[in-house]
Amino acid sequence: MRSELWCDVCCNLSLDIAREAELTPGFNNRHQNNGYHASRFETGYQIDCLCQFIKESKSSGCEFCKFLDKVIDTFIPNQTSHGDSMLLHLREDSSTSIYFLPSNPNTIHGRTNFQGTVYIYQPTDSVLGQSSQSRSAYAHIPVLPDIKPPNSKESFNYLKTCLKICTETHDSCRQNLSSPPKRLLHIGVCGDDSVRLYESPDGFREPYIALSYCWGKSNVVKTESSNIQLLIQGFSLKQLPAAIQDAAHVTQKLGLKYLWVDALCIIQDSKTDWEEQSAKMCSIYENAHLTIIASSSDAANVSFLNHSMRPLTFRYRVPDKPDVVLAARAECKNGHHLDSSAGIGNPIVPDPTISRGWTLQESVLPTRAISYSTDELQWHCRSTRSCECQRRVNDHQVASISAGQSQLDTLRQWDKLICIYAQRTLTYSEDKFPAISGISQLVHKQTGWRYLAGLWEEHLIYQLLWERHSFHPLVDDTDTSMPAKYRAPSFSWASVECPVITFTAGQDATEENVILYEDARLVNSNILLSGADPFGRVEPGSSLTMEGRLMQDVELRGPMEDTYAAYYVLLGGRDLTFEADIQLETFHFTGSNGLLQRSARRSARHADQGPLELESGTMVSVFLLAHARNTDGTGTQYFLFLGASPSNHNAYERLGVLMMGCNPQEGYNWLDFRDIPVQRIMLL
Repeated sequence: MRSELWCDVCCNLSLDIAREAELTPGFNNRHQNNGYHASRFETGYQIDCLCQFIKESKSSGCEFCKFLDKVIDTFIPNQTSHGDSMLLHLREDSSTSIYFLPSNPNTIHGRTNFQGTVYIYQPTDSVLGQSSQSRSAYAHIPVLPDIKPPNSKESFNYLKTCLKICTETHDSCRQNLSSPPKRLLHIGVCGDDSVRLYESPDGFREPYIALSYCWGKSNVVKTESSNIQLLIQGFSLKQLPAAIQDAAHVTQKLGLKYLWVDALCIIQDSKTDWEEQSAKMCSIYENAHLTIIASSSDAANVSFLNHSMRPLTFRYRVPDKPDVVLAARAECKNGHHLDSSAGIGNPIVPDPTISRGWTLQESVLPTRAISYSTDELQWHCRSTRSCECQRRVNDHQVASISAGQSQLDTLRQWDKLICIYAQRTLTYSEDKFPAISGISQLVHKQTGWRYLAGLWEEHLIYQLLWERHSFHPLVDDTDTSMPAKYRAPSFSWASVECPVITFTAGQDATEENVILYEDARLVNSNILLSGADPFGRVEPGSSLTMEGRLMQDVELRGPMEDTYAAYYVLLGGRDLTFEADIQLETFHFTGSNGLLQRSARRSARHADQGPLELESGTMVSVFLLAHARNTDGTGTQYFLFLGASPSNHNAYERLGVLMMGCNPQEGYNWLDFRDIPVQRIMLL
């Protein structure tokens, strides 16, 4: 039955009415020639129109268009005549949203037009006193909480509720506190600003909070050999940076007494203590009662509790219905909702912790964590993820290592984490392995696999097939560089500064019928550790000895114009493009035969200095790693391109990977290595 009264522009923001209106003769074409179009989609209904239609419709008495008119004025203050458009989405999950596309996105007189999604809702606190008539009339508008400041009572209640549900009902979040941190901060009760460094005795079982934050460029108070005794005696909380003070206040409000902060609980000028404690990151974050992630703070001296930025929100009390309040709120775009595929030029600035290397494992390892994100508080634990805005979270960047996973799932999750991690930055480049050692330790604990400078021995061939991510949406190829100091052997993804894509995260691995047949094998590994942590820093000379077939004296030419680190190579009569891990250069050395030879090596020259042309006769070697063959005779061969190592001319340096598609019926033949004898080579 037709509703008594509905608006032929906004359909009263009701999916049911929109579907009913669609059956009305002529509705779809009523405004179409004037910039209005309504259509179904898989999970709801979409109305695409100029904002001007809403403004004209409000005069007809539609209370919903009157509300939308105010929303338009709030989010598009610099309007143009008949130029600004909007997409109104009415979904089956009861969510209602508008996507604004202003014709002028610039700032005028300090006011900026909003481009993006705005959600329509009834604030939770406004429906408590609603009459049954109003509740029924507006039942199609979802009820959501407003997002309050992070230091508000409402935000703290959100945290307490999440924590209570998790500790009382989540079996997968049960903890074993058998391995407490060596040191903790002992925090006084609320109102007491005294704090002291506390050395945990044997048998210590008290719950503690852990803090994840960015040090930034601020002068962080640190525990060192010279001041540790003074810190043990006690000091004022006010001496600590704002982010650490905030964490202490949250700890007090939760009724807990202990807080773990890396700068204070690790002796920073003691190499022995630093390596010992950084190797325990896995257990420190796993066993923490809660981890606080100061996501919105870009430095230790920046408060996350006094962070004032919240999504733009507009509240509207419906005329003649004082018990009805409608609201519009800009979408939360950070943390759980961040879309990393948005591309270069995306106006969304990620939370500072999203871009820092150390904070990845500090978000992956905790049993449960609360993130003070730029837009809202966000919760995650081993069982669930949620946020204050109550929107569905974006799983694009979520990866986890958990008990019960198959080994293939664990490998895929590890590879996904490496792809995320490689995008992040570190203050000290040599921390590349230590900053992820907790995750490495967790994988080892779950699987028993042997760690080889960022790779896993049991899946080594797959692991060697990582590539530079040459089409990354957020990082330009020209940002690729060599670390200033040695930190990893060339066969490891950690040997270059750039985003990478691993084999299981790549397109080949998404095809269910891809079976990789290994054509090489590991004979021996020699990873030289620089400290006690088996997942930590490594020394120059770390190597793998591989056995397989090596095609030598293959000439490399280039680079190609307008494509970073891409070179020409002739293989099996086919002209191919080889994309190196980083731009290359020719170097000369005297071979074992006493003759002068030319090979390619990774270049330390920065991309903004321009590419270097390889000299004629620059030779590389091609090592067959594996192949995938389909039943129709097509498939792919996977090669490592190698150059003579500058430090040991009898060993090799990785230059990159080539994946060569084969289809004999179309003339793309398999490269025949059968006449090449099997030999052993060393990769440095």
